Amino acid sequence: MKDQKFGATWWGRRWIRALESLSATYPNPRLIRGRGFARKGAVRDLVVRPGEVAAQVTQGKHHHDVTLKLPVFTEAEWNAATRALSQQVRHAAALLEVRMPEDIDQTLGGVGISLFPRSGELTSTCTCTDETDPCAHAAAVHYVLAPMFDADPFLLPALRGRDRTALLAGLRAARTGHVEGPSRAGNQKGVPLTRLSADRLFSARDDLAVITPHPHQPDDPTATLRRLGPPPGFTAAAYESLADAVRRAAAHAWRLAGDGEDLPAAPHWSTGTGSGRSREPLLKNGDDLRG
Repeated sequence: MKDQKFGATWWGRRWIRALESLSATYPNPRLIRGRGFARKGAVRDLVVRPGEVAAQVTQGKHHHDVTLKLPVFTEAEWNAATRALSQQVRHAAALLEVRMPEDIDQTLGGVGISLFPRSGELTSTCTCTDETDPCAHAAAVHYVLAPMFDADPFLLPALRGRDRTALLAGLRAARTGHVEGPSRAGNQKGVPLTRLSADRLFSARDDLAVITPHPHQPDDPTATLRRLGPPPGFTAAAYESLADAVRRAAAHAWRLAGDGEDLPAAPHWSTGTGSGRSREPLLKNGDDLRG
């Protein structure tokens, strides 16, 4: 269909359907004329702002000012939307890739809102003499918006009152500052690490913030290094210096994992090489990475 060029992505097409699904209220002839204006490049100076889209449509020698209006979400609605989106890892991943998550309607519908226009929400005004809402000029602006949404899905939340920077910052804050309530936290069960699947990460439907890590100190943080053997060109002394750095880094990481609270003393790992006797500890309590 020729109309498909006005929406290359599912969210661009969804915007067009929001207009064309109201054909009983919006007579088709005006939509056809609107598509013609859009194809001819008659829409100029289009600007998307919270709650409205403003543009100018040229028809012969006349220039008509068009404004589309869509209600912005309240602060409470955006907070609920941000929490809902933050609980789905794949949503954040899609937005970071400049894609609109395909099931975003289902997610936001759970908190009673929708990015896309609902019945009666979208209105338009035009300086032409046609009193129909929308007129052909307003319809042209609708059609031009679709490829703009294709290229930048963040224009949709911007129209609802949240620009890209604020939305992504809110998602990050919601994920990193999420505090689990007692009712859900009490129902969480441990899952062995061997049962976690990397390829299922982005299809997970629950909030990954509920996963509680349980770090353990390794018996020997240099075990992997020793299995690999000395790097090419390393002398024995340089190799031991590298192993010492690994021990110190492991001890420092263990301190950081506890946020500086009362942690067990860092273990005194020995090299376990040479004649079989342990060397003197290379890491003492109170040492840090600066030596």
